[in-house]
Amino acid sequence: MPKFVSPPERLLRSAASHASKLSSSYLQTTNTGASSASTGAAYRAAFCAQTNKPLVIKKVYDTKQLGPSELRIRIRACAINFADILMCQGAYQEKPNLPFIPGTEIAGDIIEIGSNVTTFKKGDKVLALVNLHGFAEQCITDVDATWKIPNTVSYATAATLVVSYATAYMAFDRRAELKKGETVLVTAAAGGTGLAAVDLGANVFGANVIGAAGSAEKTALAKVKGAMHAINYREQDIKTEVLSITKRKGVDVVFDAVGGDTFEKCLRCTGFGGRLLTIGYASGSIPKIPANILLVKNISAVGLYWVREEDQGSYRFKDPKLYKHSIDSVVRLLGEGKIHPHVGASFPLNKINEAFQFIKDRKSTGKIAITMD
Repeated sequence: MPKFVSPPERLLRSAASHASKLSSSYLQTTNTGASSASTGAAYRAAFCAQTNKPLVIKKVYDTKQLGPSELRIRIRACAINFADILMCQGAYQEKPNLPFIPGTEIAGDIIEIGSNVTTFKKGDKVLALVNLHGFAEQCITDVDATWKIPNTVSYATAATLVVSYATAYMAFDRRAELKKGETVLVTAAAGGTGLAAVDLGANVFGANVIGAAGSAEKTALAKVKGAMHAINYREQDIKTEVLSITKRKGVDVVFDAVGGDTFEKCLRCTGFGGRLLTIGYASGSIPKIPANILLVKNISAVGLYWVREEDQGSYRFKDPKLYKHSIDSVVRLLGEGKIHPHVGASFPLNKINEAFQFIKDRKSTGKIAITMD
């Protein structure tokens, strides 16, 4: 079994084990169905108490005081990444100590600020990245992992932005150096990261996007987001269709989050001097690259390990300024109305297990949000 088998939004948490230890050190819980989210009071959270079991909604009594550069946030929405599901199954490469509260991407309102905080105030509407503790009505974040968002942007939209869009932005801007007018093939084009790549590629970078997905509904969604062409790879052959669309020239850039056989098909329809971005392996299969094809077509195969934690192979560790630039850029583009994250569905916190199953059943498009209704 390969270590990494999923797209970049699923490669988030090399420090999650540490975060879970921190979480368990200051939380006391009781079972509850009631809602409360005031500072210092009890609030609800979804706990993974046993792997491969349904999450349990419990009341949390938070006794932790804020550090000087920390913020307490009343969470309004939290995105689901597939890593959350894998972690709750015990199938993720990092295994937090039980019990833990999963969840990484959040949006909400600041209800308390640390003594040294000058860039935020109570009441600010924000999005933030956390190691764990996202599926809850409150959490604590650091100022460096928090961004203000316009009041016109919904909490669910803001919560589903950063991981998918910052990954796609860095892939195009830094790794592929995508130019206006170039042709891009995006696989898994109706998924969270795939739709972000379609949206950014077409509407920000000015590329001609071909979206590949597994159903007519999903290819239609890719076209709504900006794809000029769409391929249903359950019914059509990617290589044949791409070569037809491009008049046998091939594409300039591939954004592949699937891996396996799909990767090699994409490689064979990449044009002269093209760049093939390997973003993740949703198929569960890490491809072997026929290097002779790279040679004779002057193709570059380029990886991107965006990842949010300080993993020594990630941009977060190697180039934190560039990492932050990718997030700053997509937050700015969201505020300017140039990108439009797709929230495929929203579920209330007490329906989180249904939301997980919805994703596992491959019914989802874009990102799924949990709201604290």
